[in-house]
Order: sequence, then C-alpha cells, then structure tokens
Amino acid sequence: MEKTNSQAGWRLILSGRKRGSYNMALDEALWQNFADQSAAQAETGTQSAPILRFYGWQPAALSLGYTQRAEREVNFKACEELGVEWVRRPTGGRAILHDFAELTYSLVGSVEDPQFSGGVLESYRKISGALVEGLRLLGVEAEMAEKDRRGHADAITSACFDAPSAYEITWQERKIIGSAQARQRGVLLQQGTILLSVDVDKLFKVLELPARLDRAKTIAQVAGRLTSIEEARQRPVSFEEAQQAFIQGFASHFGQDLTETELTPTEAALALELQAAKYDNLAWNMERQRPIPAFR
Repeated sequence: MEKTNSQAGWRLILSGRKRGSYNMALDEALWQNFADQSAAQAETGTQSAPILRFYGWQPAALSLGYTQRAEREVNFKACEELGVEWVRRPTGGRAILHDFAELTYSLVGSVEDPQFSGGVLESYRKISGALVEGLRLLGVEAEMAEKDRRGHADAITSACFDAPSAYEITWQERKIIGSAQARQRGVLLQQGTILLSVDVDKLFKVLELPARLDRAKTIAQVAGRLTSIEEARQRPVSFEEAQQAFIQGFASHFGQDLTETELTPTEAALALELQAAKYDNLAWNMERQRPIPAFR
C-alpha cells in the first residue's frame, strides 16, 4: 500500500508491562501532546506522525469506560483480595479486566489524516484492517463485526467482551479484540485489548453483576461470546510474539515504516502529572466522567 501520511512513517512506543494508572495517563499524555503540537503546526501545514503504542498490565487491572459508574460496576472487595487494581479509561466502552495474558494497543492521530479520516465508525474500520492483519500473521483468520450489538437485548452485562461493536474483531463470531475511541481537538485516541488468553471467571469476580442475573448462566453466556488468540489457534502465544505480529500488521496494512522512539521529556512529565492528578486519584476514578474528560 502506498504511504498516505505526510510524515515519513509513524512513531512506535513499546512500553512493556506497567501499572494501569500509568498506562492510562501515558495514553492521555500522548493524545494531549499530539493535539498541542497539531495546533502549533496548523499555520505551517505540517502534521505530526501518528503514534502507535503497545503495552501490558502489571499488576492486573479492571478498567472502566469514562461514563461507567464505578460503584455499580466494580467489586471493590474482590479487587482487593485478588490484587487487581482498577482505573478509569480516557475512552468509552465497557469494563475490561486486563491481566498478564493480554496485549494492549493505543493509537493517536489526526482525524484529518486520510488514514483515519471519516467518522468514528469509518476510522474504526480502517484501523481494524491492521488488527485483522496482525491476527492473520499469528495464524488466526478473523473478521470485522458487521453490526453493532452493544445495545442489543442479549448484551446483558457491563463487560466489554459481552458484545462487539461495528468493525471490532471477531473469530467464528466471538469477539477477540475490543476497542474504544475518543476525540478531542481534532485528534483521536483509540485503545484496544487483544486477548492472548482469557479468564472469564476472574472477570466476574471483580465485576459486579445485577442482582437479576444468574451468575453461572451469565458467565457461561459471556464465555461463549468471546475468545482469545490461544483458543483460536490451539496453542499459546507470548506477549513478544503477539506484539511483533501486530507491529507488522499495522506496518503492512497502512504501508508505513514504524520507528521505535522514546518518550519526549514533555510526554514523560505530562504522563506522571496526569497519573497523580487523575488516574491514581480515587476521587477522580470514582466520578463518572461525562462528557469525555477535557484536557488539562
């Protein structure tokens, strides 16, 4: 594919496994700093290179979409007993348990960039093509969900993998990658969970269920709607192997060179500032964020 971005390639950031509060703070810092740079570059007609980041979670953490009610969704006692942290995301969507066997990606870019232009669903479609390619390189023939089923009557829980939204990734009609996107000042942030393996029982220990639901039946139902790379290909996949496949998938799908870079001093400092002010702040995490949390 021909390069369509005005920049010579994308930035690639490989963060390894970090605490949930830092992961969310760094994603927001990259998003916010990109928007600041874009505003400064507007008069010159230049554009910053998109940023693709891969990371993991240590310890495990439950993340909530920015509009979810923490007191309704999180089993705080179970989280404490199991050593699972919880944090609010800067993007929307439903609750996700991020455990050791997961690869997470985030992507920051301009909504005017032809690679991501269009509405949210159109940019989802474009980005999902790279995710499908990454799975193919791992031996998983996946596809994009054609319909948005998040609000469907049979999507009964607040768990992200209960039902796919349009253009999210499925294997044999079971969700294998879940993503969420937010936009500010003409810049998008998309975050996504790539399941290497999955522990549905643990998810429903740290996630509160409505009293009307039968626990065993609910777990069985959700387990039938999601899958993992390990299950799809019938053998384990390491974090490093999966990361390399998705790097290649994005590079191939978008026809771009991905250059691994370190954080800039501005990005690093802003991430720590946001972590302290928001993502490590219990009061902020407890508060339902609506609309999308504004930048500083």
